[in-house]
Amino acid sequence: FALDEVKDVFKRIVGLCCMAAVVAVAASGCAASSSQQLASANVVEALSGAVDAGFARAYAPMDFQFPADHGAHPDYRTEWWYYTGNLTDATGSEYGFQLTFFRNSIAPTAPARASDFATNQIYMAHFALTDVVANQHESFELYSRGGGGLAGATQTPPIEVWLEDWSMTLDADGVQRLMAHGEHDDGAFALDLTLRPTRPPIFHGDRGLSQKGPEPGNASYYYSLTGLETTGTITSRGRTHDVTGVSWMDHEFGTSALPAGALGWDWFSVQLDNGAVLMLAQIRTEDGDGVNEFEGTLVTADGAQTTITADEFTLTVRDQWTSPATGITYPSGWDVNVPGQELALTVTPVIADQEMLVSFIYWEGAVHAEGSMAGAPVTGRGYVELTGYGGSGGYQR
Repeated sequence: FALDEVKDVFKRIVGLCCMAAVVAVAASGCAASSSQQLASANVVEALSGAVDAGFARAYAPMDFQFPADHGAHPDYRTEWWYYTGNLTDATGSEYGFQLTFFRNSIAPTAPARASDFATNQIYMAHFALTDVVANQHESFELYSRGGGGLAGATQTPPIEVWLEDWSMTLDADGVQRLMAHGEHDDGAFALDLTLRPTRPPIFHGDRGLSQKGPEPGNASYYYSLTGLETTGTITSRGRTHDVTGVSWMDHEFGTSALPAGALGWDWFSVQLDNGAVLMLAQIRTEDGDGVNEFEGTLVTADGAQTTITADEFTLTVRDQWTSPATGITYPSGWDVNVPGQELALTVTPVIADQEMLVSFIYWEGAVHAEGSMAGAPVTGRGYVELTGYGGSGGYQR
């Protein structure tokens, strides 16, 4: 494909992460840094519209089987493996990272032709690193077809997801290794991290069936791995640092579309120092009512899990930030209240500018949290994702 053809396909053929965006088609692997203009598309438009009836749908809870279900589910149109983490080095300096692999099927079946490059699968990956001391956030992107060894995801152990030399591998003990890198004007950015499980998976919604709208089948299968003990190295501006911390993994797959009138979403993941973890999101709509079907999750240190419905929590914006790169204004600080769980948090970005300057413009960044739970003070760290703030006519590449 010529670049213009790639851009045109990118506008039409997309899927997304719980919530980010997905993918572009290319004859071979392609890379992009935050400085490159690639394609014009809006994430909400990409997730709306008709769905091919040939894809599998999520209608009822499934019986997850691990480690196999950490792998790919190509019968469903869209899938993603999403990692974020909050890290520190030996000096106490803070870093945040995001690494997400997106898979999107452009047709329910693969093309019937004898070529290693023949495929119905497209892959995209986003990598970002936040360096708090440097007040710097850099984002990078790869995209490719799922053929010719350029990108792929295994369906049976050993589990591996890769796009060129960015990868996630899972060993027999459930330990994951993440690798990614990118170059920018002021040097190299990279991660090489090992994530060790400490808690059982969290199955969101109804035993992992996460509803995205009122229609039957407008849902996904969604689970998280939290409390992932993380060690390894990150490279920021050409300097490599040994780091430790805690990471979060989301794995989600399904064949669903946003309901009519959806504008975007605000998604929160927080890991608290009392052992509790919280996932909340609101899907914003034109009428201001939001999508009530999506449910959040609170899990306490003893493993007790509570579903948080849309009317059981509030998000109050405390501040705003306007991007100098795109002119988009985002919320930048929130009060999160879950009265029924006696949970009240103030969530603050570690730095304001954590905008993802990739094919779909969105904000995804590391945050701090502090407040109280059941009358006791708590602090925590996590990640927030904000999409749709550019609007359909806004600056969405």
